[in-house]
Parts: sequence; structure tokens; C-alpha cells
Amino acid sequence: MKVNKVYKVVRPMRKFGRLLKDLLFPDKSTHFWIRVPEIAESKEDKEEQIFRIIELLNNRIDIKI
Repeated sequence: MKVNKVYKVVRPMRKFGRLLKDLLFPDKSTHFWIRVPEIAESKEDKEEQIFRIIELLNNRIDIKI
């Protein structure tokens, strides 16, 4: 546990625990993970990957009204 200058308690392990819960129990999570390649063969390939990721996000994210 760490205390910063304004004496607010900072608990970084809670954030880490939430990340682990999201990874281990994806059906209960409100988040999801995307794994994408870091290297593209060409600029067109890079743009194609970006558009695929954007399409995935648009299909996956729901808006609460």
C-alpha cells in the first residue's frame, strides 16, 4: 500500500486483480481483450488491420440507452 502527498491510499494490486479477473473470467467481465500483430508487411496491410479492429469494436461495443 502506498500513500501519496495528499494522503490518499493507492492500492495498485486492486487494479491488477481486476485485470486478472477479466482475463480468467471473461463471461463475468464488462471488458474484452484484443490481440493484434505489431508488424505489418506494407502500409496497405497496416490500414487493413486497423479497419478490421475498428469493425470489431463497432460490432462488439453496445450502447446503453
